[in-house]
Formats: sequence, structure tokens, C-alpha cells
Amino acid sequence: MAYMAKNNIIMINRGDTYSFDLNIADDASPDGRYILKEDDVLYFGVMEPNQLFEDALIKKRFTKEDCDDAGNFIIKLNPADTIDLYPGVYYYAIKLHHLVNNEEEYIDEVVTVIKKTKFIICD
Repeated sequence: MAYMAKNNIIMINRGDTYSFDLNIADDASPDGRYILKEDDVLYFGVMEPNQLFEDALIKKRFTKEDCDDAGNFIIKLNPADTIDLYPGVYYYAIKLHHLVNNEEEYIDEVVTVIKKTKFIICD
């Protein structure tokens, strides 16, 4: 059993495989969604309460090569990602690291796509 509720809460049995599509809104894009560029990196992390994103228990890194032909992101968890975690409430977050052109130079920017949200491990 694994699923994402409407409020982005993820529930997963410890050791299960789980994947979900992620669409990032972009008002400047013709179809309203952000398409990963060559230098962009998408980070997914699962943390204990009050743990920093940088110290996440589960860390995933995705680039343009991880998107499908239509540019959709697919976040995938493998059994090894959760098998050693105790059942309970954790939190996940997703961040995008990209370069922004401000017409004079490129600026390195990190944007939180999904803020810390519950990630529940069941046994």
C-alpha cells in the first residue's frame, strides 16, 4: 500500500516501491508547467521532524535525464529507501536548484517546490 493524499501526504508500507508524477507550475510557460533544463537539479528528501533537508534520511537527485519524453518528473522510491526506517511520521520536501537569467547574469537559485509535508511509514 502506498499513496499520496490530496494534501500531498504520502503513506507507504516500509520496503515498498512507490512512484509519483510531479508537475511544477510555471506561469511564464505556455502550458503552465516548468520543464527541467540541462543544468537543473530536483532534490527529494525525507527527514525526521526538525531534521534539516541537507541531513535527510532519504536523498534523491533528479535531472533532465530522469524525465520522460514529455518532460514529466517521476519521483521513485525503491524498497531499499524505506526498509530500514521505523514505522512512524516523517516529512518530505522537494527543492529545485536552477539558474535564473536576470538579463545581466545567471543567478544560482534554490526554490522549494513542496514544503515539508508528512511522509508516513506503515509496517
